[in-house]
Amino acid sequence: MKSEKLPVYILTNEKYENVLNYPVIKINFLSPFISFDRVNYLIFTSKNGVRAINKINKKWKNIPSFAIGNSTAKEIEKLGGKVEFISKSAYGDEFANEIIKNFQNKTFLFLRAKKIISPINEIFKNSSNKLIEKIVYETVCNIPEIKIKKPSIVIFSSPSTVECFRKTENFENIKVIAIGKKTKKALEKFNVKNILMPKSPSIKNCIEIAKNIDISMFD
Repeated sequence: MKSEKLPVYILTNEKYENVLNYPVIKINFLSPFISFDRVNYLIFTSKNGVRAINKINKKWKNIPSFAIGNSTAKEIEKLGGKVEFISKSAYGDEFANEIIKNFQNKTFLFLRAKKIISPINEIFKNSSNKLIEKIVYETVCNIPEIKIKKPSIVIFSSPSTVECFRKTENFENIKVIAIGKKTKKALEKFNVKNILMPKSPSIKNCIEIAKNIDISMFD
């Protein structure tokens, strides 16, 4: 059989070259009151946290930020913030452990989603640091206006994308790529098999995997 490239979908509205959007989730930005008094550092575990605070209070740019990965760090810099620390890990619990290992007696403001998986606040309780949490956005399910074409490759970028995809589609006749361990675990709850996963969690690495998949893998 002649090699044929399959359509590749990502389940958000983020734009990537040669990747289609099938947005099963959407982000609602919230507007809580934010005080930066006595805050030494900001913590961001996603680009959406950065985008949210930038809508709420521009003073965040004056406080050094900690980012969970390069894409979040780039968003901080893009919007005019200062990146002080970039985690070596893409997982929230490992990120938190890095922080408490290297910093003591500091106050951190965690600008977070309504629903999070990693117990960052519990980890901080075992340190001399203080953690203030503010919910600045929420992820909710969305029904796309298009139908997904099959066979295809679908990149799952979070457990939320798994849950929301399941409400609009099934896992038949698709090749699944999970961005990381927690997303893979969420897929396995629905008995999804043969899940591909990059060595280092990022959308770009998932897309690289997708480039090497062709229709013959469905035979």
